Amino acid sequence: MKIRLLVSAVATAVICSSAPWTVSAQPVLDDAVGPPLTVTQAALDEALTCTTDLHDATRDPVLLTPAFATDQQSFGWNYLQSLPAIGIPVCSLSFPDEGYGDLQISAEYVVHAVRTMAADSGRKVVMMGHQHGPLNELWALTFWPDLPALVSDVISLATPYNGTDSARNGCDDSQECPPANWQIATGSNFLTALAARPLPVGPSYTSIFTKFDQLIYPQPRASTLTGAANIAVQDICPLRPVEHFGILGDNVAYNIVVDALEHDGPAVRKRISRNLCFTFTMPNLRLTRGSDTTGSNYFTDIRRHFEEDSVAAEPELASYAR
Repeated sequence: MKIRLLVSAVATAVICSSAPWTVSAQPVLDDAVGPPLTVTQAALDEALTCTTDLHDATRDPVLLTPAFATDQQSFGWNYLQSLPAIGIPVCSLSFPDEGYGDLQISAEYVVHAVRTMAADSGRKVVMMGHQHGPLNELWALTFWPDLPALVSDVISLATPYNGTDSARNGCDDSQECPPANWQIATGSNFLTALAARPLPVGPSYTSIFTKFDQLIYPQPRASTLTGAANIAVQDICPLRPVEHFGILGDNVAYNIVVDALEHDGPAVRKRISRNLCFTFTMPNLRLTRGSDTTGSNYFTDIRRHFEEDSVAAEPELASYAR
């Protein structure tokens, strides 16, 4: 069972923002807190869903951040089932634009989520996500300086830390794309701004990917994050046929995630048993009609977003990131 966390008073005290309907009147915040959030308080609250055990957490809760999908499409059939089953409280974000909009705005939802979860649980938060979800998380960690102290781990699945040539070629050829597609393209201003700054100190970083990713490539360069434990599923099981969406339900990837959750520091490849190569799906899957095990939702929805949300150039960098 899940609850919508409506903690406006706590979040307002932490964020120090003014009334959400007067964004332009928000005060300039101290550098120790970071830029003021421009998304309304109501929208920030509405996007975050948490399991009911967050307040009584005995383990660091996990924040799941999707990409080009809702939280239920990406995680409702896998990690929103498997992590609570082993006693880990979980929260998830579902963005109003389904992750196709400006990732700098998406990062504000992450900032609010981490602050809310840390305040309610009294524990540090594990950031986790698929594709560009962890880019939202890393942007939040980089430009809101209070966040690294609130986060214990960052765990990513198939994330284009160095961009993907698929987005670069697609956006350049069509000369228009949704904002997020421009930002995850190889050589984007968004990724260049992230790479120009050191990896935030405090959290441990684990990047999990597949060498057979049909959307995030070339691998391993695309998903290699300097300062992280970078582990391909095929480092454990050579030639394991896992692709971009299949990694969300793969048992080897799941065990790398659990290894990071159960140890201080990032996941360690040598701790992952090769006996897992004889297994397939992760435990506690709940496959339903809405389960996106093959990316069918992605390929259906992307047409609509390209028609409705495409712009001719990458969004301008926020002033705080220039």
